[in-house]
Amino acid sequence: MLRIWMGRANTGKSGRVLEAIRGGGGGALLLVPEHASHAAELDLCRAFGPAAGRYAEVLSLRLLARRVLALTGGLADGTLDAGGKLLLMQLALQEVVSQLTVYARPSRKAPFLQELTGLCDELIACRVLPEDLGEAVPALEGMSGEKVRDVSLIYAAYLSRLRGGEADRRDLTEKLIERLAESGYAGGRDVYLDGFTYFTAQELKLIEILLKEARSVTVTLLGDCGGLEMFTQSVRAKERLAVAGAVAATLLAWTVLRGLERLAAACGAACETVILPPREPANSLDHLTGHFFGPIRPWPGEDRRVTLCRAESMFTETEYVAAKILELVRTERCRFRDIAVAARNLDEYAATIENVFERYGVPVYLSRRSDVLEKPVLSLLAGALDAVAGGYEYEDMFRWLKTGLAGLSDEECDLLENYAIAWDIHGSMWVRDEDWTANPDGWREEFTPAQAEALRRRVAGPLGRLARGLREHPGARGKLEVLWAFLEELGLARQLSERTERLEALGELQRAREYSQLWELLCGVMDQFAGILEDAPLDTEEFTRLLKLVLTQYDVGTIPVSLDQVQATQITRNDRHRVKVLFLMGANDHVLPAVQAGTGLLTREDRERLRETGIDLAPSGMELFHIELQNLYAALAQPTDRLWVTWPASDLAGAPLRPSFVVERVKALLPEARETGDGG
Repeated sequence: MLRIWMGRANTGKSGRVLEAIRGGGGGALLLVPEHASHAAELDLCRAFGPAAGRYAEVLSLRLLARRVLALTGGLADGTLDAGGKLLLMQLALQEVVSQLTVYARPSRKAPFLQELTGLCDELIACRVLPEDLGEAVPALEGMSGEKVRDVSLIYAAYLSRLRGGEADRRDLTEKLIERLAESGYAGGRDVYLDGFTYFTAQELKLIEILLKEARSVTVTLLGDCGGLEMFTQSVRAKERLAVAGAVAATLLAWTVLRGLERLAAACGAACETVILPPREPANSLDHLTGHFFGPIRPWPGEDRRVTLCRAESMFTETEYVAAKILELVRTERCRFRDIAVAARNLDEYAATIENVFERYGVPVYLSRRSDVLEKPVLSLLAGALDAVAGGYEYEDMFRWLKTGLAGLSDEECDLLENYAIAWDIHGSMWVRDEDWTANPDGWREEFTPAQAEALRRRVAGPLGRLARGLREHPGARGKLEVLWAFLEELGLARQLSERTERLEALGELQRAREYSQLWELLCGVMDQFAGILEDAPLDTEEFTRLLKLVLTQYDVGTIPVSLDQVQATQITRNDRHRVKVLFLMGANDHVLPAVQAGTGLLTREDRERLRETGIDLAPSGMELFHIELQNLYAALAQPTDRLWVTWPASDLAGAPLRPSFVVERVKALLPEARETGDGG
């Protein structure tokens, strides 16, 4: 049986799921998006206490796949991460390049390979086969047809390499679809899917299997339940975006709803759809979310719950938010964990939030994935390889020496750098057998040539052995073994462990958790590199290029390390759970909502033509805009007590910035909302 519960934000969908789990007798399966799994587990524990595990199991689709594969076999095959996929795409592209027309001279840079890999992953998620693309080519004209033909050849080569050899490297969702029924993992259980915006073809196939295996399947959908006719009235130009948002929320939810109903009918399963009515607004926040999209209906009463703040810059905006958070904690009996910060462009705010909040003494958890190339361990690896491949130039040498992981202290590294600059040390002078004898007098008398030579030998020893090993081993696997020996000689694993312990002692728990993942991540990169390339012949320059290309694809993420922290989240990763206070930062035009940069290798016209041939791909164009508006709506619906909407009036270069339509919309719906500047 399929049950669909649909309603606006705060109509009790997630609460209804928990109540259904309570009355179900235990053993339920609660499936949620990856980024919402931690919050869903907390909700389950709050609802059921220490016995929560007896009532339900909270899983993301990735974790469900791992549970199923552990029962049926295939977990040891593993699956490729972003770096492995990029490397495999490079090999697939080389295999078919002679047959291509549009991509006959493909770029070897990461952005192009990323777009190709992303397109192939999209095709896999939409359950489109290379043959489907090939059959569509005759119906396409001109460049679109040639492009789709090339994509079908590259896609076929990519899939062949994913499935080729002894290991099955396909993504976990595809393996889950094949093995779920065999495992019996969902057999006789009540399954709930909560927090999903829409479902890919892969996920719909999974729901189809669940309908056949589980006792019941329940899906919650966020959407406006009213008819479209209320949005067809003529509106002024400045209201069009808000009305478009109402139409978007309705269309998106109803499209998913009708798709699920058709799926249930095809499976012969009963389908029950419950439309949850919106609540009567109890305060101005309820009124704001209830009427944010659609015709303007001003709140008749006073409003002390919503504040609009125009700041001079991103920095003063962040200072204002930090000061207000401290004021709330000190005077209004708020805990830090009751407060959330949300922004559409959180990556631009992250460093400023970290620095300002630390200075103000506000504990914060940034719900983002950190670029691994920002970490010293990867700078060490890339710098050492570049130094060997590029002839030991100054920039490459000190890029890895300054990581603090090369065996030199900061002071020793500074002395060595000053010496190298003073005497123009470069190239083979770093690794040749002749001693450094130039006198460093004039910039530090107590530093002698013998000391400079001792530091050089500590650096040149491991680096020279790395260079010789890379020259002597022509194959990829042999070069990786040499690189591994270099890292072991530096004691990298031990140094990372010690750095993690120091960060924990300093109270920097999130950074400590990130560092604790780096060694395992690096080992995974090298394992995949060896598994894919094996003994393929590579010169040192090509080996370095490919390894650096793979390293660009990694990031690290953590879960909250303390119970009492402010949570800062990108709107697109919002877990949609309620908080007392929300600060919505960066409410600028073209940021909130964000303007989509493009659709990748396939243009909007290409996608429309493919759709006409029966090939549906992932949301793009206006569909992405609809999702963007739904994410904005979900963020505005989070706070129960207070909402601040803030924006900077200028960017880092001093150029003026305009506020988002959100600001005018709040003013129209809540005429009594407080307006202030970053000094108020």
